[in-house]
Amino acid sequence: MEFLKIRHDISSESDTRNFLTSLASFLRKDEIRKRALEYFREWGDKFWIDTDTHLREITKKLENDTKAKIGAALHGIELNAEAAKRISEEDKHEIKKRASEVVSGMQIQKLNEVLDMLAEHSFSDLQKKHYIVIDQLDENWAENNTRYKFIRALIEEIKVFRRIKNVKIIAALRHDLLKSVFNITRGSGFQEEKYESYILDLQWTANQLNELVSKRIQEVFKKQYTRENVEINDLFPSPKGGSKGMLPIEYIIERTLYRPRDVLQFVNECFKIALNRERISWDSIHKAESVYSEKRLRSLKEEWGDIYPSFEETIEILREVPEKFTRTLIPKNNIESVASELAIQNTNDPCAIIASKMLNSEVRESDVINEIFLCLYNISAIGFKVSPLTPYKWSFRDSGPVNKAEIKRASHIKVHKMLHKALDIKIAISDIYNKDDRDDEID
Repeated sequence: MEFLKIRHDISSESDTRNFLTSLASFLRKDEIRKRALEYFREWGDKFWIDTDTHLREITKKLENDTKAKIGAALHGIELNAEAAKRISEEDKHEIKKRASEVVSGMQIQKLNEVLDMLAEHSFSDLQKKHYIVIDQLDENWAENNTRYKFIRALIEEIKVFRRIKNVKIIAALRHDLLKSVFNITRGSGFQEEKYESYILDLQWTANQLNELVSKRIQEVFKKQYTRENVEINDLFPSPKGGSKGMLPIEYIIERTLYRPRDVLQFVNECFKIALNRERISWDSIHKAESVYSEKRLRSLKEEWGDIYPSFEETIEILREVPEKFTRTLIPKNNIESVASELAIQNTNDPCAIIASKMLNSEVRESDVINEIFLCLYNISAIGFKVSPLTPYKWSFRDSGPVNKAEIKRASHIKVHKMLHKALDIKIAISDIYNKDDRDDEID
């Protein structure tokens, strides 16, 4: 419906009537096409109303049809929250079956017919491209399990719409949300790799992030202070370690997950610390880093809380460890205190579950550590390498999941720089300004 509003410029009730009239003329002699027209008369007679109102209309119709279907089969049963408590398991099964019949019978066959008709009638010109972008799916617009099921259904529908070549639906999803959707909704025989061709992993380079910050600074200063171009170098200090040393913007970017919001958050903290000063000093950058690092730690907890509800306890295993370490360097009291805290959490966090098993002598301490490292890798708190000759692997920049077998082979582990301040990570002063090994250094 949203595509048709865009394609035919439908903004009023009269526009809707004109569209349906032209559609009726196109479909007049074809029975299948006539059924597609009935679909539009049933669901799309109010194209011109806003999307939220349209959804309420559809929901109301589904609700009424479902009540009618169930009421015919289960006489005397009211459909409300109080009555639901008294319904037997057999009746619940029947209600679920009847509700599924309403949705399936109403939608699947008709929707396929509609898509075929749309491809021929409204989207036959392959030179004209039409896009719908769906964002803010990570917001709390429904209870989690319901939200995951809706998002999974959306993903499946996006696959269906690929049959119309010049129409594209783009859904913006964070990695952690997509992972939660697949974990919660996977059934028997589910294969995540089959979805890889539908997913485009967006990544920013250091140069792109540097350019973004430059443009933001220029825009802010142009509006508030001067019409002259203001560059990053005009506001930030000289590189540490001479002209070939680390630039302030490099220092900032390396303490992010290479996402615009992370970089801008750090830069904003720098401006807050250096308020009313002509330039931002390295001292201001370090003070801003302390605030930024705590905020990043809180953000990770919020982003990954559905998958790792005991993250706040798990992350403490990294408290005061060296920037780079091996398993043997993890303080024994860190392991014991974290495992004990996790074991009593009573959550569905995989780290808490395995810690509880260790408490009952069902698994070894090394199994708990492997599960914790897998969690910390997934959220990008740590990177690892399996031998001294291989580069560090990070989940935020390396595609493909990591399994426990790889985690077991991890010989060297590194804490992400964004968490150094928040977790009191030990690092030599001489190493603070060392650059990461990446191929996309700022020009």
